[in-house]
Amino acid sequence: MNDPVVLPDFSSFGGQELRGLESPEEATAATQALLTEDRNAGEPTIDDPGQTHVRLERGIRRLDTWYRDAEVRELTGADEEAIAAAGSSSFRVFETLLLRGVRSIGGEPMDRKVAAELLIGDRELLVMGIRRATFGPDLEFEALPCSACGGLVDLTVPLTDIPTVRLEDPERVEFDVPLRRGAVATVRLPTGEDQAAVMAVPGGNAARQDSELLARCVLRVRQDDGTVTRRPAPTALPMSARKAIMAFLVATQPGPRYADYTWVHDECGEEVSLPVSLATLFRGM
Repeated sequence: MNDPVVLPDFSSFGGQELRGLESPEEATAATQALLTEDRNAGEPTIDDPGQTHVRLERGIRRLDTWYRDAEVRELTGADEEAIAAAGSSSFRVFETLLLRGVRSIGGEPMDRKVAAELLIGDRELLVMGIRRATFGPDLEFEALPCSACGGLVDLTVPLTDIPTVRLEDPERVEFDVPLRRGAVATVRLPTGEDQAAVMAVPGGNAARQDSELLARCVLRVRQDDGTVTRRPAPTALPMSARKAIMAFLVATQPGPRYADYTWVHDECGEEVSLPVSLATLFRGM
């Protein structure tokens, strides 16, 4: 019998959901973990590379047209070396994955500028596509322990089964968030450029990271009496408003919700959570 699979420490990757928003560094730190993973854990089952097409939720805008069709490719040994050379910066590792694994979006070659303007959720969809092209459409687990009964099970997880949030209107760029006392904040969704700015906040202070994101994504606030403040100072916003806006940005950002995946263990009948992470997506690399 194979030894039981030891799953990655999901809590170290921000185990709630790897959205790259509430803690952007945690959202990409998992990628670095795959580079230092115990190589004795075994090689993944590699199927024929999957389709290289990825349909993005928002994509990029050129003139008056949105382009949402992207092409990714299978990673090579040269790419693995480049990812390792990115060092300990989780953001640089994630950027390296995108810059090397994405060929084009709307026919435009991938570069840092394109990567920066993409929604965070679109960036994660691209990484999912790179994983599919490199290792196939399924995640394979052997002797996976059930957290409910402790029994071991072999499990196949199709990538298509991982819950994904979609945008109702992909071309909508502004959203209204109701606040207390009849106020309304108009916001936009964070991009890769915003993510980079948040990660550049020194000291990893979560409140300051929130302030940086709010400064960039809150376009205006309208009070109940009609008074409008454009680009309000994030430190002047009431705490309740900050939390409401952050919750909206998290919930509305499209893309995969890794922590929401569950499976039913036939032996005990329990529905079990299996929060997929980037470390499991690229397991064995």
